[in-house]
Amino acid sequence: MAKKILLADDSPVIQTLSKKIFQGQGYDFKGVKTGAKVMGEVENNDYDVVILDIILPETNGMELAKQIRQLKDKKKASVPIIAISGNYKNYSKSDFDEVGINEYLIKPLDYDALVSAVKKYI
Repeated sequence: MAKKILLADDSPVIQTLSKKIFQGQGYDFKGVKTGAKVMGEVENNDYDVVILDIILPETNGMELAKQIRQLKDKKKASVPIIAISGNYKNYSKSDFDEVGINEYLIKPLDYDALVSAVKKYI
């Protein structure tokens, strides 16, 4: 069965490129554009990795990571989370650790690094 990846990013370019790259490698890929849709997806589906943009409409990635880690379902609460952001300087490594983000990558995205990060957790 294909490993499932959820990407939350409001950029249509990142959505399209990520979908092509991950589906091309045989992953089951789902993209959402708002923070509100993330929790519904995570609560109703089993994802192997969640990729969160830090800056999203409605709920930011830091808050979403915190909410995912607080889910009652331990499997869902422990899903690997990879954060992506162009504004990473606003956060320190301890900020990411505190909300349970496993890894973060800086935009513009290096897709080789993103694929490597995903493979590390799957």
